[in-house]
Amino acid sequence: MSEKLLANEKILDSHLLVIDEKGNNLGRLSKDEALKLAKSKDLDLVLFVPSSKNNNLPIAKIINFGKYVYDQKIKQKQSKKNQTVIKVKEIKVRPQTGSHDLAWRAKNALNWINDNCQVKFKILAYGRVGYKPELIQETYDKFIKLLEDKVKIIYPLKKISPVLYECTLGKK
Repeated sequence: MSEKLLANEKILDSHLLVIDEKGNNLGRLSKDEALKLAKSKDLDLVLFVPSSKNNNLPIAKIINFGKYVYDQKIKQKQSKKNQTVIKVKEIKVRPQTGSHDLAWRAKNALNWINDNCQVKFKILAYGRVGYKPELIQETYDKFIKLLEDKVKIIYPLKKISPVLYECTLGKK
C-alpha cells in the first residue's frame, strides 16, 4: 500500500486540496505551503487521490505516514487471519465405473467432507456415452445414494461441457 502513495517531496503536483490530521478541509494550498504546514506539525503530507483520477485538484492529507503504513499492515494481517479457506477435492468417474469403485470414492469423499473440505464430483462421459444422459444420471444417483444424509449438495449436477458433468458436495 505504501509504495502506491506519494509522500512529502515525491508529490509532483504544484497545488493540492489539503486535509489536516483531524479531517478538516484546509482548502487549496500550494505544495510548498502544505509541506511547511506538515513539517511544523512534525507530520507528513501524503497524496491520496492523484490528479489523474480526479478532474479537480489532487487530494493530500497531513498524517503520520509511518503510523499509517503500520496500521494498514496490521489491518491486512487481521483480515488474512479472519478469512476462511475452503479446500476443494475432486473425484472423477465415468458412467461405466463399477459400484465397488464408486463406493470407495464415496468413502473418500465422506472423509474429505468430515475434514471440512468440499468435494467436486465430476462425471466424464466420452464418446457415445455422452449422448446417454440416463447413464450419467444413474451414476450420479448411485454416488449420492452412497452418501445419503451425510452430505449436503451445494451445487446439483450440471453439464459443464459436452463431456463433463459436475456437482459440489459439502458438510451438512
